[in-house]
Amino acid sequence: MLATEPIAKPAVLAIDVGYGYTKAISSLGKKIIFPSVIAPARELALEAFQGVNLRDTNVGHLVKIIRGTEGGPEEAYFVGDLALREGENVQHTLDRNKHEHPMHDVVLLTAAALCWDWPRRPALWSSGSVRPKLVVGLPAGDWSKGHEKLARHMAGLAGWVSVDGSEPVWISFNYPLVYPQGAAALLTAPDLPEDGVTALVDVGRKTTDCVAVKIENGVSTGLEKTMCGSVNLGASALEKAVAESFKNKTGTLLPHAQALEAMRTGYVWYRGERIELTGEIEKAKKQTARAIADEVFKLWGSRGEFVRKVYLAGGGAEALPLLRELFPAAQILPDAQWANARGFLKAGGA
Repeated sequence: MLATEPIAKPAVLAIDVGYGYTKAISSLGKKIIFPSVIAPARELALEAFQGVNLRDTNVGHLVKIIRGTEGGPEEAYFVGDLALREGENVQHTLDRNKHEHPMHDVVLLTAAALCWDWPRRPALWSSGSVRPKLVVGLPAGDWSKGHEKLARHMAGLAGWVSVDGSEPVWISFNYPLVYPQGAAALLTAPDLPEDGVTALVDVGRKTTDCVAVKIENGVSTGLEKTMCGSVNLGASALEKAVAESFKNKTGTLLPHAQALEAMRTGYVWYRGERIELTGEIEKAKKQTARAIADEVFKLWGSRGEFVRKVYLAGGGAEALPLLRELFPAAQILPDAQWANARGFLKAGGA
């Protein structure tokens, strides 16, 4: 019997730039997650991190970028947790077109550098280095009118990137794929029903994406287009409610970094005093979950009463457990925060 050549595994890099977190996973088995936040790098903070391992993802990342060819101006940023802890003029966005915000390209290039083995010189593409297929996403409601524009933007993005003092690598993308969020997450759903309408509700920080398909004999027959779209409400409503509760107690605005910390711990240290927010957070979680469910059912109309199963995805699905009770036959996808990124990887052929 003749030996057969092993089938080469597709080279795919999936990056989900969310309003809250950037998630990336590749066919190499690498994965990374960090807050979608940047700040200009500054020397004062660098002194504080002498001797600290910046490759620890809980610390964050120092990123240097030269766009285009070598010799251009160098940009230096704190990215992720490092920006939240040490940055001044911290940048994050809730803009609908987040890929047009300066934060987007910086976090995407950071994730790309950490999740793929890039060449040290562009010429190495022709001598064995493998350029991965990049898969990114857009909200379901924005995909039809925005996917070509984002694909062109990604195809034109290139430069030298150094992360945490590593030797700069050359990053560029050919023919990127832009996939609808939510639809990507649905690709990872286990145990799809044999028939009926199945929906996926992807609760992000800014938006909630909805995708529904009709299934017959265990096979999808296509999208239920009137039930697909985006709701301009997500887990950031929870953050806003927590910040408002803090202001009511102290008269002071709660910065973004401290709001995230409060949602994790249930309290904030302020002027030496522990400000308890657990009760307010639990109340806000229930209010936010109900508001999101109401908006989704409004999008679905009367058809929402005839859904066989609802899968919940996104970091918001994990943060708002009441959603499982508000949607019929609801199931949170395993590793829900990663559902879109894993779906992008699958859509790319990995």
